Amino acid sequence: MKDLIKQYLDHGISRRQFLSSLSMLGMSTIAAKTMAQSLTPFAASAQAAAPREAMREMTGSGGALFVQQLKAAGVEFIFFNPSTGDAPIFDAMVDEPGIQLIKGVQEGVVAAMADGYARLSGKPGVVIVANVGLPNAMTQMVNTFKDRIPMLVVVGAFGQEALGREGPQDYDYQESMLGPITKWRWTAQTARGIPETTRRALKFAATPPSGPVFLAIPDDQLRTQATGAIMDQALFDVSMRVRPDKDSIEKAARMLLEAKNPLLSVGDEITLCRGEKEVVELAELLGLPVAGQGEFGVWSKPFPTRHPLYLGPRLRAMRFPGQVDVHLNIGSRYAELAAKGAKLISIRQDATSLARVEPVDLAIVADVRLAAVDLVAAVKSMATESRLKQIAEARGSRTHEYTKQRAELRQTIAASASNGPAIRRERLAMELEAGLEKDTIYVSDCDSGKAMDPLMSFGGTDKTYIATGPNILGWAVSAAFGAKLARPDRPVVAILGDGAMMFGGPQPLWSMARYSAPVTTIVYNNRSYNNERNRIWTYVGGAQFKQGRDMTCYNGDPDVDFAKAAQAFGVEGEVVKESPQIKGALDRAKRANVEGRPYLLDIHVERDGVGAATAWHPGYSIAAKRTRRV
Repeated sequence: MKDLIKQYLDHGISRRQFLSSLSMLGMSTIAAKTMAQSLTPFAASAQAAAPREAMREMTGSGGALFVQQLKAAGVEFIFFNPSTGDAPIFDAMVDEPGIQLIKGVQEGVVAAMADGYARLSGKPGVVIVANVGLPNAMTQMVNTFKDRIPMLVVVGAFGQEALGREGPQDYDYQESMLGPITKWRWTAQTARGIPETTRRALKFAATPPSGPVFLAIPDDQLRTQATGAIMDQALFDVSMRVRPDKDSIEKAARMLLEAKNPLLSVGDEITLCRGEKEVVELAELLGLPVAGQGEFGVWSKPFPTRHPLYLGPRLRAMRFPGQVDVHLNIGSRYAELAAKGAKLISIRQDATSLARVEPVDLAIVADVRLAAVDLVAAVKSMATESRLKQIAEARGSRTHEYTKQRAELRQTIAASASNGPAIRRERLAMELEAGLEKDTIYVSDCDSGKAMDPLMSFGGTDKTYIATGPNILGWAVSAAFGAKLARPDRPVVAILGDGAMMFGGPQPLWSMARYSAPVTTIVYNNRSYNNERNRIWTYVGGAQFKQGRDMTCYNGDPDVDFAKAAQAFGVEGEVVKESPQIKGALDRAKRANVEGRPYLLDIHVERDGVGAATAWHPGYSIAAKRTRRV
């Protein structure tokens, strides 16, 4: 049935053939006609109404039809790793200057590059990878799927004549394999239908809540000559900037005005909707203390972290502001945690995860930027300017005192790490805070280094922070390349642990060198999965903790020289072992970036936490086990 529907949607069979086939499957005539009507492609009506210049027919190979539909959709970059099957796509690009090819040397790298580009540009990242290499890309697609980032992943699939024959690089059920980590997945059935299938894939990827979409185009269809319809993006771009229900907004405004001790929590959907300024305005208008997102499951910092109303991460039990009576959550999947007795208002763009786990007293589905705008207007319509000023001052003064104390504590912690040659993470955070430009895009894939985040400034007029919710390692260097591609005029810094660098970090350095991407990569090198060991030993306990034996997390022996590895990929680098060296190293990296070159800093940071002093690991020598030497 599914293959039959695919053929119909891709114009592989006529309506009459479709109805006949449904009848052969035992479906009644009425039911078959009803299904056919429900599946009538939206493109048919769009074609009739489309302006002549926005819709055109083209004859060419399936690969050429695919490329021209991408171009008409506004795609500027294709991130790829080549294979034989998708060659017709690249043949079609030989004389096509409108799209730039960006080559990565491994499929996971390619996916993470497109992910970083999409996060900063707001446009879908387009990925083409080898059919057999798709599982490599899937690792990084988990980040993309969980964080609701738009992406189109394409493979040149095996043609119909090759399927099911157990070819050396063929495997069954490829499309189904992508089910858990994609919004939609499809296999193109005809060359003629490739443009329509591509449009549909891009629409699903880009329509909020966004996410990765998988499209397989058989290589025989890429080679086939056909005539297809190329459509301008404006004709299939679905705006989801939906305003909230007026009555619900008025109810929320009233609850916030009457609250005795309210709290605002913020989340990634604010970043996706570009609503940072509007949410700040709402918080200041009502003097709302603001809690950010927790350590895991989040990828941005949508509220200025040095704002006097900002408390830090949202916790289930918070020392301040005490017993909350009204909790307003805007845009966070993970902040629907209302304290006992509190009323919860949750405004979300993604209806599927709204109220999915926790009970919500007032659930509002809308574009969160527009919701903030409407909430500000509703509040102003219900209270005089003098009353609003009184409310904001009463609430804000208490919060300002608390955040002032937190700022003083941060300074004390930072000062305590200033002395001595060893590089502590607090000292590194201080140097980065002082040395990075205010408009830096800070790309983090550093579990151990997340403890530095509270000592640095993000959001508003400060640095832009992006990470990943599920924390799949090996993402940051590739994502930083994609971010620089999207924002070439802004400084970009990637920071990741030594484990993440070995996991997937070195390969994108090749692309940085080839495409002259002036990005600074900082390896937070403590020769271990440091936080993982801390969690295992602290929370789990067990024999490793009792005997002081690190069975899994030590990454030394051998110690990797990441600066030398970077040089092998054509990227300058240096090792930094003592704290007085950090500033000069950052200055040299900045100078290289200004001159148009990437740079890597391998910074040796002290291990900390439980078991930090031990370098023990379960060693083994294969060479020693030999019984003869040849």
